[in-house]
Amino acid sequence: MLSTATWRKMLISAAEILKENKIYLCELDGIVGDGDHGVTIDRIADCMRKRALEEHDDDSIKSINEDLSTLCMNVNGGSAGPLWGTIFEGMAEGIEDKKELKIEEVKEMFIEARENLSLISTAKVGQKTLVDALYPAIDAMYNTESDNIKDVFKVSYEKAVEGAENTKTYIAKFGRAKSIGERSLGHMDPGAVSISLMFKGLYSAL
Repeated sequence: MLSTATWRKMLISAAEILKENKIYLCELDGIVGDGDHGVTIDRIADCMRKRALEEHDDDSIKSINEDLSTLCMNVNGGSAGPLWGTIFEGMAEGIEDKKELKIEEVKEMFIEARENLSLISTAKVGQKTLVDALYPAIDAMYNTESDNIKDVFKVSYEKAVEGAENTKTYIAKFGRAKSIGERSLGHMDPGAVSISLMFKGLYSAL
């Protein structure tokens, strides 16, 4: 089971890890982009922490995700805000409005996040985007047979990290990095790395 209280802790943990890596993400983005990805992710992390720390009597995992979607959509600084907002929007749409979720419902929450993102982005695994970390993480989560919430997030975190590492071998097909073509080889995609850091934070809180 995943409770609303635990989800809050997971979001706070993810926000802290993302904020700790602000400079690192900017450095990565400076290689393949305009160098401000860490700044944008830091703002997204602030949104995550702010909403997770707010407590309302009628809060649920769904309502928190809905609010996070709106907050992220309004973050300035490239495509990260709208993309993360779309991910949280999908998470909200994939579940019912209740205080606790069963493991299968947690999986559906992330599956719907993937589906929602695919409606606005044509990116596929292998094209050097956040999808390279997000989709393998969600696939691993969905396919694990464990009923233990920690096990579920462990495999998703591991696959997210692996996916981010794999972006070193891809040529960028989207964003500013697309303009440097083969020169993007050998460098990790900052968007994929930020997703892997999010999963690290979610898992670390369990």
